[in-house]
Amino acid sequence: MKRFSNYIKSKDNFVLTIIYSSFLVFSIFNSEKIYSQETKDLFAQENKEFFQKQQTKIKSELTTNLVLNQIPSAFVSLGAYLPIHAIVVEKNLHKLSVFKMLLNGNYTLVKTYLAITGKEQGDKKFRGDNRTPEGIYFIVGQKDGSDLIQKWGPSARKYGPKAFVLDYPNIFDKRQRKTGSGIWIHGVDKDDRMQRPFDTEGCVALRNEDVLDISQYISEYQTPVVIVDRMPVVPHEDLLKERARVSEMIESWRTSWENSDFETYLSFYSPQFQSLGKSKEGWYEYKEKLSKLRAGEIKVEISQPKILAFRNQLLVEFTQRYSSPDKKDFGRKYLYLRKEGNIYKIIAEKWYAIPKGKSELAVTNDTSPQKRSD
Repeated sequence: MKRFSNYIKSKDNFVLTIIYSSFLVFSIFNSEKIYSQETKDLFAQENKEFFQKQQTKIKSELTTNLVLNQIPSAFVSLGAYLPIHAIVVEKNLHKLSVFKMLLNGNYTLVKTYLAITGKEQGDKKFRGDNRTPEGIYFIVGQKDGSDLIQKWGPSARKYGPKAFVLDYPNIFDKRQRKTGSGIWIHGVDKDDRMQRPFDTEGCVALRNEDVLDISQYISEYQTPVVIVDRMPVVPHEDLLKERARVSEMIESWRTSWENSDFETYLSFYSPQFQSLGKSKEGWYEYKEKLSKLRAGEIKVEISQPKILAFRNQLLVEFTQRYSSPDKKDFGRKYLYLRKEGNIYKIIAEKWYAIPKGKSELAVTNDTSPQKRSD
């Protein structure tokens, strides 16, 4: 055991450290008939020392904004406007990373923080299962720690000085009948809690100074948070190819709508598509009726899309301006796509109206949608 411990320490490898630390945790809680109390105490001390080391390592893991050659596979595109930040939470590596996309399409790693997640491992499925959900989420609000204490009493101290609210369950989750709510990124009541890597009821917890620091990178309804066990990375060239492929598909969707080519337009939608409380057939009849009334006079403009990927899912977001002789609107559109065979199909869409008078750049940073539809 000691020889193995010394080997790991000599390599100074983060992943090996986490594997060894996990082994120590397992040993502590599954060793009643194997180890003496003295040995179990040694395991506990070893585990504490290793996680203290990783806390220091991650805390100092800042970048010099070097361009990344290997990009998180989730970030097909982060859109077109600054600031463009996105967050990745890697549960098995116990870290939260902030990335930035530059105007030229390159990516940099901005900062990395130590993070702890749910007491139970795996993807969240049910309310109260103490698991942290995995998928693509957006920060849709924030809560001040003092307000939480005033509302819920001293027990709310466990959330620290601030909490950021995630939109769990999202549409993908609801289609899989996942339940639960109240998934946040928040602080802690005691610093030593950060030595227990799986210790929340499903939220993501950071040090208090870190949850305050991360505020500078967050825009509500705009900053995506992708939660995974461990994020795969891909060459930038591969990401550019995927971005071009998805962007071409979205452009074909837009032009078929604008040209009232409903056979092509409908081909982009899954048989399981639902929107506005309608099935695909009911929604199609509704859209076709409107299109016939406005044929040849429809104009649809969209911004460069934000494209996020997770397993067999795509989330595409953009600003959309629609105009016809009798209707004009401007808002933010979300398309939820799922891979069916080798093709992505739209299973749902949402639209938020934007107040008149806001520029497209202002819309990108807007945090208060006026209307929601699913």
